[in-house]
Amino acid sequence: MDEREGTVSESPGAESPGAVGEAKPSTDYAALRLDPEYAELCQALLDLVPVGSGPAVLDVGCGDGAVSEQLLLRDPAMSLAGVDPDPALLDAARARLGDRARFAVGDASSVSRLFPPQAFDTVVLANCIHLVPDLGEALAAIGHVLAGGGRLVFNSAFYSGAESAADMPLYTELVGTARRIARMRGFQLARSAGGRPSGLRRSAEDYRTALAAGGFTGVVTTEREFTLGPSFLAALCSTPMFATAALPGIDRHAAAEMLTEALEQQYESGPFTITRRCVYFSAMRP
Repeated sequence: MDEREGTVSESPGAESPGAVGEAKPSTDYAALRLDPEYAELCQALLDLVPVGSGPAVLDVGCGDGAVSEQLLLRDPAMSLAGVDPDPALLDAARARLGDRARFAVGDASSVSRLFPPQAFDTVVLANCIHLVPDLGEALAAIGHVLAGGGRLVFNSAFYSGAESAADMPLYTELVGTARRIARMRGFQLARSAGGRPSGLRRSAEDYRTALAAGGFTGVVTTEREFTLGPSFLAALCSTPMFATAALPGIDRHAAAEMLTEALEQQYESGPFTITRRCVYFSAMRP
């Protein structure tokens, strides 16, 4: 995982065909963003964002502005701001959206220092809440910049319970094959004392508990199943989050290549898909 301590990493937002600008994909998440199954997953989050009356919206973990653009397409009257810890991604977001949005370097925990109290009607975290290391601190900061009655919406397909038990052997085979390839090529895997990153160990109930502790009310939770077909799985293997978690201690690009090779070997035994769940949250600041 591309775990930059204390930060929210790039949000791999959806890009619907023909609905976005001509900005060239700029990150390791580009292939995943362009996958239609992934776009559908993201659309369900966008549907939770209130529309109308020129709302002020903050896109946390905005990356190169793909989700920001979708938000503006849904409601051109909104006042949009985005934050991300990666200046290069923010440059891409500015190139994509020009003066339609404003952007700042930051993460979920820093938004209370970047913006005035109660500055936003809605805060969105698209596909990146699992990258937040200190959930309580982040929710406190978000609550500070949300206006009374404002809404926080976020989603994640990387949480405890997202995987189907029936499909776990497929994940195990994929990672095991990639690790054998790595060892055959002389790579040495690191041992992670912490095990699975904390954000990936959180359950849907952990998020509900954290929201309640942060003073949020009106919490609505939904879970959707979606299918990881061949293109989705190949794109997932190329992401820093998956590659470095599966093959710790190995350069993420090399890890992605070996995971892709392992996936191709797995498909030689016959086509398959994987079922996964994505959890969606909508909560209100009183």
